[in-house]
Amino acid sequence: MKQKKMMKKKVVSEPIPSDILIDIFSRVPANSIARFRCVSKLWASIPSLPGFTELFLTKSLARPRLLFAIEVGKELFLFSSLQPQNPAENSSLVATRYKCFPNYFPSNIRPPLSGLVFLHDWRRNLRVIYNPVTGESITLPEVKANGAKRSFFGYDPISKRFKVLCMTWSRYEPNTHQVLTLGSAEKHLWRSIECNLQHSMEDTGIRFNREIWINGVLYYGARSERYNMVNGGLYYRARSEKCNMIVWFDLSCEKFGFIKIHEEMLQGTLINYKGKLGALVKYRSDVVLWVLEEDAGKHKWSKSISVGLSSCDEIGNNFHIVGMTGAGEIVFSPYVKSHPFYIVYYNIERKTFTRVNVHIQGFEEFKDPNITPRIFLDYVENMKLL
Repeated sequence: MKQKKMMKKKVVSEPIPSDILIDIFSRVPANSIARFRCVSKLWASIPSLPGFTELFLTKSLARPRLLFAIEVGKELFLFSSLQPQNPAENSSLVATRYKCFPNYFPSNIRPPLSGLVFLHDWRRNLRVIYNPVTGESITLPEVKANGAKRSFFGYDPISKRFKVLCMTWSRYEPNTHQVLTLGSAEKHLWRSIECNLQHSMEDTGIRFNREIWINGVLYYGARSERYNMVNGGLYYRARSEKCNMIVWFDLSCEKFGFIKIHEEMLQGTLINYKGKLGALVKYRSDVVLWVLEEDAGKHKWSKSISVGLSSCDEIGNNFHIVGMTGAGEIVFSPYVKSHPFYIVYYNIERKTFTRVNVHIQGFEEFKDPNITPRIFLDYVENMKLL
């Protein structure tokens, strides 16, 4: 008898519906999407579908991440990991690398906003907006004004557009303020705006190392100035003794205002404390949280909590304040390179410290012991094309 050949039936699975694919893509990290796009032409087209970028950003806001920036020579390396919520003691994170920034220049890295990173080279007057996820960047036009310059990156929730504020000051001329709106009909042109409050960033005495953006309002530390006209049009700056303050700028109406600060707050880190403006100030072995009251016009601050660092062996005096997460936990990081690298969370409600080890892939390749990553909290990935 002839043996009958057994034919195997080929099982063909039904394709995954597009709406389900879109939902899956919106829930995974950006590096997973890069791998998914290699599966088929259909999968590769998902990120370019209408509305996907906004959907992905909405889902990313619910899963904030940590962003680590490391400058080595003339290269900028950016890494990211999940940001733990209520971390367990000695838990571990893995930070993976994004695409390196091409033709990087030594610059000042500003806090990321909606997934975009702002780089400002003061000496060469260069400003670049970079998306670590897509690897795209745009160089902003030069600001044509004499004097020292400082730029701030913000987001207007009303028009849903990103804006850059540039302030210029010099010894012999009043300050100038210019705004650039990304994606506007003016094709990235700087617009001059009025500011009745003359101020500068020079020798302020304030050590607020980062600006903060809260609900469409930008806050930064500055010093008020007054100008006197001499010699038929030249100006010189006259400073008062007690003029340190926090300046606020509403990105929607493009108006300025200021908030007086307490003398004890001259050194601190601005934070978003449950939708309110706050500052974390270190006093030797303690960290004090200052919170601005509801009515900012009254310029009233209150001490909310005091954290004793001496009770935590992991911190001591060799840590700096990273900031506060959206969940209300204070984060500290070491001044010097550590093996393994780690950060420390302080839970305000439980009054507990928690160490979290962070494995930054490739970090061990950097031999310089002085190289430590700059950390940004509540980073969200954005698939926006620039």
